Amino acid sequence: MGCLLASPNRQEGSDAPDGSSRYKVGGRYKVARPLEVWSGENLDGTRLETLAAKKDTVLLIQFSGDQGARGLVIPQPAENHQAGWISLEDAQRGSRVQPALDATVLPGSWDLRARYTVRNPATLRQGPEISSDWVGELKVGGEVLLLDFGVIAGSGKDKARLRALISAEDKIGWMSPETGDGDQLLEPVNLLSRKVVEMHRQSLRQSSAGLRKSYQEGGNCPWQVGATYRMLEKAVVRLGPDLKSQEVFKVSSGSLVLVKDMNNVEIPGGWCPVAFVNVEEGPERGRTGWARCTAKMDTRDYKEYDKVIQRLRESAGSDVSEESSPAVLQAAVIVQLKKAAEAERQAEAADAAEATKGQQDIDAYVQEEREEWGQEDGDGKDTTVFPAVDPTFVSLNASMQDLDAFAQDERLLMPDKTEIDNSSGWCWCSCGN
Repeated sequence: MGCLLASPNRQEGSDAPDGSSRYKVGGRYKVARPLEVWSGENLDGTRLETLAAKKDTVLLIQFSGDQGARGLVIPQPAENHQAGWISLEDAQRGSRVQPALDATVLPGSWDLRARYTVRNPATLRQGPEISSDWVGELKVGGEVLLLDFGVIAGSGKDKARLRALISAEDKIGWMSPETGDGDQLLEPVNLLSRKVVEMHRQSLRQSSAGLRKSYQEGGNCPWQVGATYRMLEKAVVRLGPDLKSQEVFKVSSGSLVLVKDMNNVEIPGGWCPVAFVNVEEGPERGRTGWARCTAKMDTRDYKEYDKVIQRLRESAGSDVSEESSPAVLQAAVIVQLKKAAEAERQAEAADAAEATKGQQDIDAYVQEEREEWGQEDGDGKDTTVFPAVDPTFVSLNASMQDLDAFAQDERLLMPDKTEIDNSSGWCWCSCGN
């Protein structure tokens, strides 16, 4: 399988580079006029097929060219088509201007920078290719942040396969968000959109246990200073952190707020986290104050995408353009990681070689000492040669041996031990008797 991801320096984002395009990356559209699909990014190479107006649909994967004049698309269903490039420019038909695609986004479309729930177990890989290195497994119910799209040539009956670069917890990798026939492997609801407010309301209506808790006492606080969150419910904003402080205004549900400070206030039965917020989006935009977090504020950071991309840029190295797409940044990070791993491997090999050389030097020194003292000859016989002994030492040693033998003879001639006769009387006083 080959990866068809192109344009390493294409602009990142959901729309065309100038922001004026009526289309978005990840959108599904009905073809508005006959369109030729080409293998080349510049609408050259092999003509793959011609799409029929008002009949065929495409999934838009990538923009290219000035003002997004061309688009990489997967005609639907993907299992029956190859990915290719089409013109997105309007065509003049007499007095009429015909767009390439209908402007209406069809159901089943995807959003970049969006957060989705995993519907089916999926494998996360280092690159878009199915054969690339394993990164991890995605479990049902987990959440992923969609960073970029790619497309690879399918295997077997599938001609094209959509791939998505995602961030999940501390991992970044590629997965398939849908099958070749269009079955979606992620829940098609963006958890960073206003739809999460309605989901929250439904959860409250369906719950028999009362108000849903978004924070458990004793756990790590999910709200962080510098992050932006969506308000799940209309909430009172106060002048101070105390829950009895003066009310300033009410922030509307669905609004986005920037957390600038955090505090905990004591309430009956425990503690309640409160945040000093600045309303960034909503009817109360620009207003500030202290708001209760638990069950009022979502725990998903609305600007998580920007933070992930910033970390990728910092790790990708200085050779990567600031305008590079997330896919290119991630590929550069992989290169840096492989370089670091290779450098570590070489350092370990050098250390091992140095240790081996040191042992060899020791072994060589020992062998030289053995040869010098003649401990072994070629036949393995003991030919140890001791240094010459001083004759004076030999004479003295013989004298000492004779003396020792004489002492032993004297001990042999000693009389038997005499026992004291206890029958005689002894006086143990000072009289001397």
